[in-house]
Amino acid sequence: MDRLIRTLTLSLARPEDGESAAALPRPDGVRELSVEAPGRVRVTYDLRHADLPAVERWLAANGVRLAGGPLHRLRRRWIAFTDDNRRDQASIAHQCCSVPPRRE
Repeated sequence: MDRLIRTLTLSLARPEDGESAAALPRPDGVRELSVEAPGRVRVTYDLRHADLPAVERWLAANGVRLAGGPLHRLRRRWIAFTDDNRRDQASIAHQCCSVPPRRE
């Protein structure tokens, strides 16, 4: 499984927005968007090309509002933080004692 592909479920402010969100043309980096349940969408995106704040902005620009409760916002901020960590860790060339350093 690719660590830079993220699949998660987001809650919507209005349940009826799910169908309209699933019908939207997907931007670069968003691989899949589907309705999981009324008021919830499942989104799969590639961290090399998109992140959760970009997905949120794209949904908002198309009139789809995500749930705005404090716990929903906190969860999305935590996911954005872990997305940044995953992207940063993927860019590190890990060095181990049994691997000689690269010569540049």
